[in-house]
Amino acid sequence: MGNCSHRGAALRSGPSTCLPQGESISVNLSKSFQSVQSKSPTPIATDPSLAGVLEALSLALLGIFLAAVVISGWPPKVLEPQWQLGFSAALINNASVALVGALLTPLALAFHPGSDRLRARRNAFRQWALAAAIGFLLLIPLQATAGWRLYRTVSSNAEQQSSQAARRLAELRQAIATAASTEEIQAKLQQLAGKNAGLTPTQLRTPIDQLRKELLAGADQAANQLQQRIEAQSTLKPDRLIKETIRIAVSALLYAASFAFLSGALPRSSQRGVAFGWGTGKRKF
Repeated sequence: MGNCSHRGAALRSGPSTCLPQGESISVNLSKSFQSVQSKSPTPIATDPSLAGVLEALSLALLGIFLAAVVISGWPPKVLEPQWQLGFSAALINNASVALVGALLTPLALAFHPGSDRLRARRNAFRQWALAAAIGFLLLIPLQATAGWRLYRTVSSNAEQQSSQAARRLAELRQAIATAASTEEIQAKLQQLAGKNAGLTPTQLRTPIDQLRKELLAGADQAANQLQQRIEAQSTLKPDRLIKETIRIAVSALLYAASFAFLSGALPRSSQRGVAFGWGTGKRKF
């Protein structure tokens, strides 16, 4: 009998009053789940003044992004790999400003859904966001190609400078070693290094053997200094370039996904996205 003390009372009250305890709990859970599913997202309270502030901030952030990118990329040298790398870095370093600025417009529309101006601007930003997502994806091969070209150019220039310096120093050492007199050394120095080069009056009075040792030691010291200068000028190291390329590629991929979500190219299933007008289903405004 359980909870029902009389069978007649159970028949009069209906079959639901005599359900077993487990079945009653299942029914209650099912009703609770259906009631939760039927609830719509909590609407956002309208606030036109706050929407105006968010709109102004959105335009200001987008203006800051454009100014930073244009200034860093001016004058344009689109065929030079160094300019391409600098422009890519400027886009990535300032992309968060543009992303926040673009997100503030639909947020402003959520606080002022009756504004046709905000709605039109949000729709325009969706189109620009799709173009931005494609552009960030294109930065990945651009960064890799420009980085490789720049590394090859810098390495080739460094090798060329080093070989030229080594050849001239070898010729200078040979001239010093084979010269029979200070006057002959003087003539060969001017021939190799120019008319302004030559021995000092003190060196002209120095014995040839002692002068030869001093000049050879000076040539070795000059060769070491020149090599250090060439290595210092070649600041583009392979590991540094690889790390920068990975940073740009990962950041570009994440920003591309973010702007793709903002444009509506990627699906959104959350009810909160529909409430802000981002969903693929029925929009709230």
